[in-house]
Amino acid sequence: MASLDDLPLDTGRGDPAGMAPSAPSSPGPRVVQVGMLAALVAGAGIWYAVTRQRDADAPATAAAPPAVAAPAADAAPVAAPLPPLGEMDPYVRELFATLGTHPEFLKWLATDDLLGALVTAIDRLAEGQSPARDLAVLRPTEGFAVTRAGGITRLDPVTTARYAPLVAAVTTVSPATAAGAFTTLRPRLVDAWMAQGHPDGSFDEAVRRAIAVVATTPDVPGDAALVPGVGGYAYADPAFERLPAAQKHLIRMGPDHVRRVREAARQFGAALAARATTPAAPAPPPRQ
Repeated sequence: MASLDDLPLDTGRGDPAGMAPSAPSSPGPRVVQVGMLAALVAGAGIWYAVTRQRDADAPATAAAPPAVAAPAADAAPVAAPLPPLGEMDPYVRELFATLGTHPEFLKWLATDDLLGALVTAIDRLAEGQSPARDLAVLRPTEGFAVTRAGGITRLDPVTTARYAPLVAAVTTVSPATAAGAFTTLRPRLVDAWMAQGHPDGSFDEAVRRAIAVVATTPDVPGDAALVPGVGGYAYADPAFERLPAAQKHLIRMGPDHVRRVREAARQFGAALAARATTPAAPAPPPRQ
């Protein structure tokens, strides 16, 4: 049975749901769940868009990426070329800094190969797997904990509370602004996707599936009973235990956090869909 606790950082690339339980008084280093993914890929993270047109409902200055050239008075805006894939980290840091200055964002932006890690997380999430290993820098500092009463083991509320900063970072981002950033980066995300061995043309479908994993995560009571599993805990209810590992990790954040992240994913997906169906604004006629 897949466990409910967080993955130890020194674990190999096995099932991301497998983890060792810890007592409430014995926190240790762990890996974060799918919260950030819901924001960045969610997760579009996870996300589905193919156009570069600004959202009709977002101010042009708010959605504009940092590397957009200033247009001449009589010309349509022209985006500056993106750097090569191997030189994208500084550009991504500048672009995502426009989404907010929450410490959770800053921790992720301080890492390297940002697009490669993001694409790997999208791939995992699209398959229902946890992207925790690819977002290890966001792991909570507190450990996994359970309570026991009346012979029933349940998730300790302190375990869900540790995700409050991550959920705050996700849910304070404007979906339209996040969709604009994703659309800007999409050509290099596709490059990173293909560099990891995926076929051309499959990225957008993976993004769609990844968003759906987050957006369709069901409601599970925060006090759902747990039972001993292999190396940790499992849900006593087989219907909960059969959920994909990514959704079980998200559920571990607590019902309120799940609802907020799930809604953020839905709004993000809608913003990307709107971009994909909004026709580009016509260029002004040439000067006579």
